[in-house]
Amino acid sequence: MDSAAVKHGADGALYRRTRCLLTGGQGAGSKAGSQRDSLLNLLHDWERQGETEADSHSVSRVADELATAIAIARAAQTAPPPFLSSGGLYSASNHLATEQAAIRALSLAGTQCHVAWHTEYWGDTVVWGSAHHAGSAAECCAACSSHQLAAARGGLDKGPNSTTCNVWVYCGDAERCGSHYQECWLKHLAKLPPPPQPGANSIWTSGVVYPGDEWLQPYDSMKTLTMHFTMGDVVVELLPDLAPRSVHEIRRLGAILEGGACDGCKLYRVETNFLVQGVIFHPGGYVGTTRLPNPQQKKVMERGLVCWAGCGGGPDFFVNLIDQSGFGDCHLCWGLIRDMTLMDAIVKLPTKPKTNPNDMTFLTQELHFNITLS
Repeated sequence: MDSAAVKHGADGALYRRTRCLLTGGQGAGSKAGSQRDSLLNLLHDWERQGETEADSHSVSRVADELATAIAIARAAQTAPPPFLSSGGLYSASNHLATEQAAIRALSLAGTQCHVAWHTEYWGDTVVWGSAHHAGSAAECCAACSSHQLAAARGGLDKGPNSTTCNVWVYCGDAERCGSHYQECWLKHLAKLPPPPQPGANSIWTSGVVYPGDEWLQPYDSMKTLTMHFTMGDVVVELLPDLAPRSVHEIRRLGAILEGGACDGCKLYRVETNFLVQGVIFHPGGYVGTTRLPNPQQKKVMERGLVCWAGCGGGPDFFVNLIDQSGFGDCHLCWGLIRDMTLMDAIVKLPTKPKTNPNDMTFLTQELHFNITLS
């Protein structure tokens, strides 16, 4: 190629090509401003001054590289924005304690996540995780619960009869999950609980959100509540025939705690030849129920019965120390302690001074306890 071809045959073509690439066909000054105009003028001058075939190839090579760079830039501009993560704050791999605390907070709020770490549950997908991200496993669990609630109020496109989420699957380990990081898959299984999954090293964390109180069904067969004191244990036989709703709520609290500490469970009052009184209370676990309706109570309140205090429905309770009558149908009794050895010892513990003989007798040091079901 001679200089004439460079000057005249190719003159203007490279300029027009570059101009189109830079401006998207809108004109040099439409978006870029003076910097873009300066680059176009420079390329124009370079092309017009080309004297050899090598110069022409050099200019063409620059144009090709520029075209590639512009294509990459445009692809980045049209791509969806990156997911704004929480910086791994709730990552199950790096902040397991925080993740578990968030799961527990949901539990107290009434959403049981039933987490299976390092497990991937299968099921029919109702929301695809590739376009549905969450900042934590707890958030993914909450999304599954929210999906159920949306269907219940007719908020999904198919209304309250829609197939709703009851299984969630989340990938929270940035290093292992790769492109699946923070994906939150909402799924549906026709039969719960999910079948056991082989292996225990999956990148996924899964869980189940049962509708309503279905998650409590495994606890319906549990017959006893054990109070764990530093002094020893007290086993309470539950009495659903006398207080069905109270027993149901006590089982709920035991299920929520799952052997963990009960923040407000304590004994605080003792009366010789009468009672030991305490309270069952924990954030998110409110065992109190209305006193009525309930079945007719026993005419004689026998030793060892555990009943709600004040003729109410809890959460304050007392343990009866002797057989006694005269209460009528006032006190709702939900448990029975057959071995009263520890209660008899507790009633003898030091108590606070009383101003009047008829004042209630309070323990000098309240006795905290935890609870488990069996």
